[in-house]
Amino acid sequence: SMPPTRGGSGGHKANSHGSNASQISEGSFIEAPKPDPLWKTWDAKAQKHGEHATVFHTNGDKYRGQYEGNMRHGAGTLLFKNGDKYEGEFQGGLQHGFGTHWVNKKGKLRMQYRGGFGFGKRQGQGILAYQDGGKYEGEWMAGKRDGQGKMIYIDGSVYEGMWKEGSRHGPGTLFLPNGDIFQGEYAFDLKDGPGTFFYVTKNKRYDGVWSKDMGKCGLYGTIEQEGDDGNSGLPQLTLLEPMVVLEEEAYTLQDRREIEHTRELGDSGYGGLNSTE
Repeated sequence: SMPPTRGGSGGHKANSHGSNASQISEGSFIEAPKPDPLWKTWDAKAQKHGEHATVFHTNGDKYRGQYEGNMRHGAGTLLFKNGDKYEGEFQGGLQHGFGTHWVNKKGKLRMQYRGGFGFGKRQGQGILAYQDGGKYEGEWMAGKRDGQGKMIYIDGSVYEGMWKEGSRHGPGTLFLPNGDIFQGEYAFDLKDGPGTFFYVTKNKRYDGVWSKDMGKCGLYGTIEQEGDDGNSGLPQLTLLEPMVVLEEEAYTLQDRREIEHTRELGDSGYGGLNSTE
């Protein structure tokens, strides 16, 4: 018998290759997906979500706590480069919720603020200890005393009342170290409007109207006590329907102060909410 010819063997191989080519052309030529670039792999590993051990930031701060979407979110502790410390809640990378802030004083931490935060600023109820020894307890808005609050000053004075953008504003009571008391209206940190000044040590009182911390008109009398006949022993101002006059003057002065303050803000371009106390 004759051995297989070279051409016959070659023809069989050609048909075999042709069959494979047909199979490959039907889908085997689809390329496998390429692996992600190395930088994408590193970036995915760097994304932080959930609980994390201490993370060192390039600015020198250190954070240990929860993350969401690669941002501080949830409970955590932030150690600042200067030694200060915040422990509490975060949202979107900022202090938000309830927390406590300590300041570093010669290597020792002293609690500065404890209370509510809103996107990095004091907000809601909180207590702040000032560096000079003063203390405020009350409501905050955008980093400023705003709402009902109590301020203890280093001279012993105590103010309880309303605040607006960091200033005493609205009804309030000021207790002085010598025992005297002022109870009345404030506007931008000054007595402004109707009020009563009690000279406790002298057993006297002055009911009047103030403008920019100055008494404009009013009535002197004694502080009413049990068995007191009400005689002040001081000359009294004679006014026609005095309380009506005082009330009208108070509203006039209050409107005037609001207009002046609005004009001052307009001239300076200062909005008052971007700065902190």
